[in-house]
Amino acid sequence: MTKRILSLLLSILLLFPLVSCKKIIPTAPDDLPNTRKSTGATYAYFTADDSNTALRVRVPLEWSFDKEDGHYTIKEGDATVGTLMLSEATQDAESMSEAKSETYNDVLIKTYIGVVKKNKEKAAWYRICYSYKDDAGNDCAITLEIAESTMDKNAFEWFSEPTPVPVKDYRKPPSLSLGGGNEAKSIAILGNSFVYNRYSGIGIILEDMMSEGNRNYDITVTSIGYATISKYASGESDSHIEAVNEIKNGAYDMVFMCGLYNNSDVEALQTIYDICQRSGTRLVLFPAHNERAAQINQAREQYPDIVILNWRGELEALIEAGVKKSDLCKNDAYDHSTALAGYVGAKMIYKSLFGVEPPSLSQNCDVISQAKVDQKLSGITVKPTVLIAEKDIYRLK
Repeated sequence: MTKRILSLLLSILLLFPLVSCKKIIPTAPDDLPNTRKSTGATYAYFTADDSNTALRVRVPLEWSFDKEDGHYTIKEGDATVGTLMLSEATQDAESMSEAKSETYNDVLIKTYIGVVKKNKEKAAWYRICYSYKDDAGNDCAITLEIAESTMDKNAFEWFSEPTPVPVKDYRKPPSLSLGGGNEAKSIAILGNSFVYNRYSGIGIILEDMMSEGNRNYDITVTSIGYATISKYASGESDSHIEAVNEIKNGAYDMVFMCGLYNNSDVEALQTIYDICQRSGTRLVLFPAHNERAAQINQAREQYPDIVILNWRGELEALIEAGVKKSDLCKNDAYDHSTALAGYVGAKMIYKSLFGVEPPSLSQNCDVISQAKVDQKLSGITVKPTVLIAEKDIYRLK
């Protein structure tokens, strides 16, 4: 009997070290399994404190974020699978090693892997640290700490493609200082009847501003009825071909392009962009009032290197702020832009190019008078446009 007890105790002692000494080895990103049980992904928006820049990251549909003191606990069903934290997390740093470092959309992404003891149990964990600048130029850092058990190559790819996006659009004009292109001393606006002299007169108004401000640049406006970006790109008519040939020949330092109405226009934008690149011409998207918001947003995502000066968005904001639609749109079948709308667009271009308000219009500007502009627009306060609802943002403080 004693021998049997001793034999049993010996068996337990021999088994114990084998179990307790089992080594946990974290899996490198390239060696993760190909698929997980997720039904798909959705976008989550993370912000550092009260920043106007959110970091958009794809995450599994099953994830939920429970707010805690200074962080969010990430749940998948009832299981805790991770933590969302502000700053580059350093706890347990000695047990984590850097597995990958890359930059995506101007976001530095550092991935660490290691074995960490949580809730009295050791397990392999991923720590993905995002470092970026927000739209105010502040340095921001956010960290996702995720259990390796919920990771695979698909999920890692999702986490590796963050995009900084604005929470609100304050319509601060981008800086488009001239002289960095091909030195052509000439600006072109390409569009359709919305830039026509007898409707918005945007070219005439911009020329007047240039003259009054002693800016020595030529303005060329091409307004072809029903023109779209895809029609310019494909050379649908001789007029389209001629306008694009001018770009090819380096006639302009900068081109303001209208014409986003459907997905084919978004795809055709690549052709115009390539032509501008080859001729040293800088391309700026300049959506007119009747263009589609969905296509503008699609172009913003698809072509992050192309600046968008959103004429349409500014007109919509003015209407929301109290300007009568009839002051900005003609009473016709297409709601063509009026001279007041043309002034708004010309002012946007001038301010983006030179960083200052345009001078008052001259007495010779027969499209619209400065007095009428002041009468219609003075005292109007434009509020920022909410792009991401606050309920959809995970703010870290």
